[in-house]
Parts: sequence; structure tokens; C-alpha cells
Amino acid sequence: MQRTLASLKREYEKEASKTISDSSWYYRFTPELVEFLHQCVIHGIEELAKEPGRKLSKKLENFQDVIIQDSTIVRLHSSLADKFPAARARNVAAGVKVGVMVSAVANGPKTVALYSEKTAEIKTLKIGPWIKDRILLVDLGFYKNQMFARVAENGGYFVSRIKKNMDPIVVSVEEGLSKTKSKEFAGKHVSECIKQLSGKDLDAVVKITFKRR
Repeated sequence: MQRTLASLKREYEKEASKTISDSSWYYRFTPELVEFLHQCVIHGIEELAKEPGRKLSKKLENFQDVIIQDSTIVRLHSSLADKFPAARARNVAAGVKVGVMVSAVANGPKTVALYSEKTAEIKTLKIGPWIKDRILLVDLGFYKNQMFARVAENGGYFVSRIKKNMDPIVVSVEEGLSKTKSKEFAGKHVSECIKQLSGKDLDAVVKITFKRR
């Protein structure tokens, strides 16, 4: 389950009936090759996780998967407080944050990772090319405009509640209002539009401005 490069080299020499010098072996693992192997493993795990015939519903058939990211705190024995200090505890306590990504297609965990309890939720989620054509469901603990921008830039999608202090501007209304009313809402802040909705649902394209590093 866990190999060192040395044990992998011995296994290779055994199977190939060839001897390789240590320098040739270690220098072969360039950053590019390591990243390639990493992507191969991820692809292999994703293929193994797919159950035969398991598909998303017709409404979601244009997406590869729907994934949910969340985390929980697991309490540990207080003797481990030096290595895994608790974030909010009056007495000496220990705990770890378990970050889990669940896949709808695989019908189970896609990734599981351990973090310090003090680690912010947003730091347990790394957005990359893997998000392409997938929908990510997160709660407010992961809410960050820069993260959402990375999802969009990598060809992915997300669903999240919005923070109370955010007030996007409506660009256009897709569903829920007449054409006349839709034109009235364009260019207004969401908070202003909500007052006129009287509890009705609204599907709209909105714009949020934020600073990027």
C-alpha cells in the first residue's frame, strides 16, 4: 500500500531482471514525470470508482459528476495535544479535521485527507483541472470568490449559499419573471430585487466584483 522509491526499485529490478544504478533511478523521477504519474493514479482511481451503469439523472447528464466537499472534527486523546492541538477548547484537548470529498457517480468518498483542527475549511479544498465538467457543492465554510473563480477558470461549476454581506448585481434574468419585469431588475443589486419578489423563485445571472492577489 505504501512504497519507498528504494523498494519500488528493488521490485522493478526483480521483475525486469535488470540492475539499475541509484543515480539513474532517482534522477529519472523528474517533477514532470512525478506529475504525470500522479495524474495517472487519479485517473485510475476515478475509473475504478465508477460502477457499471451508474449515471447522473437526465437533468445532469451533461456533467461528469456531482461532488460534495465537507469536513468534520474528530476528537483525539488529550495526550496528542502537542501534535494535534484543538482549535476551540478551554482544557488541553486534541483533534483532527477530516476533509472528505464525496462523488455521486462513485456513490462514495472520492478523497479523504487529515488536517490540523485549526486548518480553515477553504484550505482543505484544492481546485485544479480535475473540476472540469463537474459540479461542486459546498457550504459557507468554503465560500471564497477566488475559489469560485478558479472553479470557473478550470471549466467546472459550483453550488453554494451566498454570504449575507455579499450583494451581487443582476446582469440578466433567465426564468421567473416576465420580460418587462426582467428588464427592470437588470443592473440592480440582488437585495433590492428580493424585496420585490414576494417569495418567488428567480433564476438570474449576476455579477460580483472582488480583488485578486
